[in-house]
Amino acid sequence: MVDPQSISLAHLEADPHPILAELRELAPAVYLPSLDMWFVTRWDDVVKVCQNPGMFTAQTDPSWLRECLGENMLTLDGDAHDRLANGMRPPFAATPAGREMAGRLPGILDEVIDGFAPAKRADLMAVYAEPLANLTLLHALGLDAVTWQQLAGWCHGVITGLANFENEPEKASVAAKAHSELGDALGAQLEASHFDGGIGLGAYLEAGFSQEEITNNVRLMISGGINEPRDAVGLVMYEILKDRVLHDRVTVDRSVIRKVIEETFRFHSPVGTATRQTTRQVEVDGVTIPRGEMVAAVLTSANRDPRRWSDPDSFRVDRGEGAHLAFSVGEHRCLGEWMGRQQVRIGVERLLDRLPGLRLEGEVEIHGFEFRGPLSLPVVWN
Repeated sequence: MVDPQSISLAHLEADPHPILAELRELAPAVYLPSLDMWFVTRWDDVVKVCQNPGMFTAQTDPSWLRECLGENMLTLDGDAHDRLANGMRPPFAATPAGREMAGRLPGILDEVIDGFAPAKRADLMAVYAEPLANLTLLHALGLDAVTWQQLAGWCHGVITGLANFENEPEKASVAAKAHSELGDALGAQLEASHFDGGIGLGAYLEAGFSQEEITNNVRLMISGGINEPRDAVGLVMYEILKDRVLHDRVTVDRSVIRKVIEETFRFHSPVGTATRQTTRQVEVDGVTIPRGEMVAAVLTSANRDPRRWSDPDSFRVDRGEGAHLAFSVGEHRCLGEWMGRQQVRIGVERLLDRLPGLRLEGEVEIHGFEFRGPLSLPVVWN
């Protein structure tokens, strides 16, 4: 068995699945010294951690998430969390505001495609998935004084901090710079108060949120609201383009895309963990975890647990085994999951409609643990 003492973040980022498979079977609740936290890896245990804030609180101390982003909805439980989550959800849910935003996506994405389509060769992660995710968030929040390239740079800094489990000073410096620059940009736009029709940031101000609350939670939205849809678009396209049979199915019946999206979320898990802290001594799978310990509920592992899934390491579009945990579960379930699914579905459809003969050109490396996706997606088309 892999030695928990030797597991590093680099090992997990290269390929977490063999490591997590061994942990699930032989050490489903185990302390990893290099990350200074406990890993909980089986489906039922991950659900238990996420759904029981009385035993596993999101209000951790210390809080890496709070240190990177400031106090936000994921560092709070109960009423304090609900106030933020419910008030900030409308642009990203199946509300009038969310549906209006989703309705604008085809036009936004066609403009992006127009910019690179004549080349007939591209890295889809760089020219499409990245602007797709950033532009959606900019439009949803009404951030008219920021370019998507600026937002992408801040996103890189934010996630560098969030994934810095081993507390490397260089990564912490990158995160601090992004934290500061994003805060300044949001502060300037909030103070200017030139919002159109009370959407996005303007609606948050009208709802009574403070500038600090808005800024901290927009930082949070950037970490999940950009990375997950960006990586998911790349991962879904990778699965479609590498499998001729699946590609043909999707071409004939576009409704299959929804199935591909859900299986991609399960199989690849673009977001790896949900972090909590024990409020008292607890027992997980016969292992005692002391009070005050940091616990990672490993969503990636739960999504491949054979206790939940048949043949979990195979990509099977026609599964009928229920929901995955890619968006977590419990009160901290991702508030943007509806919009994320719209982005991925519409994003994939526009590519297939606009780029005839689209096919892979070269190898695709999938990398990462806390945020996992293709490093690049080289393609050509007719």
